[in-house]
Amino acid sequence: MTSKVPRKVRLIVISSLLVFVLGVPGAPELASPSGRSRVVKAEAFSLELTPDGRIAGLVIKKDRLRRDISGGTRLAGCTVLAEATSRKKPGGVLEFEKTMTDQQGNKCRLVERFSPEATGIRWEIEATGLGKPWTTAIETSLQYPTSGNTRFWSPWGDSRQGSLKNTESPDLVARGVLPGVPVGDWADPLMPMPFTDATLWFGAPAFSYENPGLAYIPFQPDLFCIPLATVIEEDRDLGLSLALSPADPYLELALSTRANGEIVFSRQNHRIQENRPLNFTAHLVVHEGDWRGGMRWMTGQYPEYFDPSVPGTEELAGTSAYSVHEQYLNTEMLKRMAFRTNWKASWDFPYPGMFLPPVGRTELWPRFGGGLTSTAHIAEYIRSMRSLGFYVLNYFNVTEVGTQIFWPPPPRRAREDSDLWKDANDFVHYVMADAILLVPSRVKPESLAIYPRTKVGGPYYTWQGGIVMDPGEPVYQRFLLDQARRHIEEFPESSGICIDRLDWLRMYNERRDDGASWFEGLPVRALANSWRDLMSKLGPLMHQPGKAIFINNHTKRIDLAKHTDGYYDEFTYRGVPLNLTALMGVRKTALGWTEGPNDLKADPDAFFQKYLYLGVYPMAPFPLNDHSIEPRPTHDRWYLDYAPLLDAMRGKTWALSPHAARVENLEAKANVFRVPGGYAVPVVFGRDKKSVRVILRNLEGAGPKSVCTALHPGQEGRLPVAIVSQGADLVLEVPLVRGCAMVRIEQP
Repeated sequence: MTSKVPRKVRLIVISSLLVFVLGVPGAPELASPSGRSRVVKAEAFSLELTPDGRIAGLVIKKDRLRRDISGGTRLAGCTVLAEATSRKKPGGVLEFEKTMTDQQGNKCRLVERFSPEATGIRWEIEATGLGKPWTTAIETSLQYPTSGNTRFWSPWGDSRQGSLKNTESPDLVARGVLPGVPVGDWADPLMPMPFTDATLWFGAPAFSYENPGLAYIPFQPDLFCIPLATVIEEDRDLGLSLALSPADPYLELALSTRANGEIVFSRQNHRIQENRPLNFTAHLVVHEGDWRGGMRWMTGQYPEYFDPSVPGTEELAGTSAYSVHEQYLNTEMLKRMAFRTNWKASWDFPYPGMFLPPVGRTELWPRFGGGLTSTAHIAEYIRSMRSLGFYVLNYFNVTEVGTQIFWPPPPRRAREDSDLWKDANDFVHYVMADAILLVPSRVKPESLAIYPRTKVGGPYYTWQGGIVMDPGEPVYQRFLLDQARRHIEEFPESSGICIDRLDWLRMYNERRDDGASWFEGLPVRALANSWRDLMSKLGPLMHQPGKAIFINNHTKRIDLAKHTDGYYDEFTYRGVPLNLTALMGVRKTALGWTEGPNDLKADPDAFFQKYLYLGVYPMAPFPLNDHSIEPRPTHDRWYLDYAPLLDAMRGKTWALSPHAARVENLEAKANVFRVPGGYAVPVVFGRDKKSVRVILRNLEGAGPKSVCTALHPGQEGRLPVAIVSQGADLVLEVPLVRGCAMVRIEQP
């Protein structure tokens, strides 16, 4: 016997079932003031928003899966003055506007705009001051419902963040990310981890008066290099990435996570003011449950930050040197060590910052490193290196000038203006004085001890008594650009320049105002903005004639990598810098430092295998290498053993297709790179395994008919690699020597 259900009740039940099954909210896209949600529809998912613009949920279209995510834009310490207004705009765009205030009465109009894109949803933020200038942290937050299978990943220097630092989970040790796997201080950066309470800094900790961080070196683990946060549900093969645009003008940026699944990006020291809105962009992207999904999207969306501007820079990839040596070279030995490039050490110029003095081509000048040289002599050295098949990057620096600079300024020595360049003090104080970066009065004197000559109110001192300069100051910037033009004209066979010491870009110039920065209540010029201004001119100037720009990226931020073509990282002998430079260099040449014998003593195989895994080239033993490895039979042997494997990945770009590579049963680690003619697959840390199975997926052009061979350390020639068919995957049975192989995959 059935009872008659009223029509109104039947409609309510049906609507509720649709919401439950489809995961689609029953409310209209533009709600009335009753509080019902709005929806922005991307191709792969829909985003639910509250009437005031807060994120309230996400629905995956493919499998109708709903996740109760939440999030929004926050201004630290601020509240909303009045109810937000919302507008529906063409193209499915939703816009929300609200007025916010802090306890001091500072006000801001905040506009948020959510726009559907082919690959996700674009989330734009515009903040305009109402009244006097001020600042507070501008935060983008997202909270994801976590479970035992939820993982988090970011392009970090160390995956062991927060409470995980003291965790010895057998599962995580097996993955090779905790101290149970001995690779020095290195932890695999490609491993997603459980959510934990942690805060990471974008490239370097924020500058402060209490701790200005002079001579900053990026050894600390709480760093990330690309503004990307990825949540992964491994059991559902689901990933969601929150990606911030690297084109935004960041000053300080922090990334915080909590064990409950909260993610917060915090932008700091930006000036909130009238007539000059602050604009920031974030993106929400759904992809497979793999860290590669977010990186694939980021490199595709913002290629100008990841791709070199100069074709052929991959030819510089190989082991390298930082040396003043110009005498006989054992060319054959160096080539067998995969040697390619010398970053000519900083000794050719009269003093740091005066790279090419204003003299004739053959006129001699006293070298900083002793003896005499000339422009013609330097050009001949470059030509001779090219004739041997090697490349030269000339030393450049945009933040440091002089040696043994005095403060207060001493009397001028030169009688003629044309001779001011001959004395570093004359040049700095009577030509470039406007560009000197002075120590703010509120800096704690005890924080300056690393450079004893540095005093409050005076210049920041650096190596050899030089001082720090602001490359945004017009007089100094014109000088730098003129120096670059002279390099181009005088050294046609040089491959370009490598810019040293990006650590000073953390600073602020309190004598200048860039119109956008606000630090401790003052209008200032951020040296990060000075760098952006300089590089917008230096990049095109160098690239037009095909000259590359490499950087020694102490401050490891992808937003500062625009207009650059590669990395020569002084600190890759430590785990965090190696990881960060590798992740920034997924599509660029990355060269790394070998400090000295200690790098190889503990575990030489592990030393080389982490470089192979991450696509970075270690520095080679080379005569007169500056504070780095020099030739020695024990050193040379290891480089000769691994050089063929390093050669095999030249020209690499990381393959970021879904689930591109993994090793069965986690018995080793594997990565996969696109290289000319196919793929290179480093298989490493197999330890005592004689062979492992490597599973490759979604590699265009790779299949059962591919020719697969393996190179091994210390072994001549290649061994064939058996292909085991397993559906759509390419499964390889890879033989290992010393737990390692470099597999090459080529079309027949």
